[in-house]
Amino acid sequence: MKSNITITELLLSGFQLFQDEKEFKFSIDAILLAHFGEAKSNKNYLELGTGTGVIPHVLYHRGARHVVGVDCNSCVIELAQKSVIHNDIADAVSMVDLDYMTDDGKPYYGQFDGIYMNPPYFESNSGLLSQEESIALALHEQQHSMKDRLLQAQRYLKFGGTLWMIYTTPRLESLLSAIEQTQFRVKRMRFVHGNQDKVSKLVLLELKYGGKLGMVVEPPLYIYVVDGSYSDEVQAYYE
Repeated sequence: MKSNITITELLLSGFQLFQDEKEFKFSIDAILLAHFGEAKSNKNYLELGTGTGVIPHVLYHRGARHVVGVDCNSCVIELAQKSVIHNDIADAVSMVDLDYMTDDGKPYYGQFDGIYMNPPYFESNSGLLSQEESIALALHEQQHSMKDRLLQAQRYLKFGGTLWMIYTTPRLESLLSAIEQTQFRVKRMRFVHGNQDKVSKLVLLELKYGGKLGMVVEPPLYIYVVDGSYSDEVQAYYE
């Protein structure tokens, strides 16, 4: 039987990630998100829906030493844990097979200073659904609304904690509407563009649990330059 498992070089401290070709694989979105938030050695971080575990790996590379990644897909969590052990960072990073939208996550409630989340971008009735259930769940809001996910994220955070997320710009209005129905307040926002001539398709946000009103819109992030290579900022993310 042909194996579907591949090894991807992260170019970060020599890290390698195990991925299954049949599952949802990480994209540049995760790299951008992992560099948008903080990564302090004395803080506890959680990624909701970690998938391959790329964000916890990047956070470790940036200095974080207490990171948990959770996902309800047993196959990808098993590979993510394999990557953690392979890269010798199990003393600081752990992967947990957990559906964070259920009460199974209660032992983790109120334990984290910061959360990273890359939620499904699309509504359940938009576009074509992948025949692979795990990929469809990663891309489409099939079971839980954005409001539901935000309210659940609050439960894992300490009061005053921070949520960093990336979302699709065309649905930013609906996201902001959902945020208003929670105790989160947007503190930072940064629009992501393919290059200087492209409209923004992604947006990075920093939310504060119990925060006061007051938001900063940062300069845009350009992924590519004119010749199609990464911008200096994005290239530095891979070094």
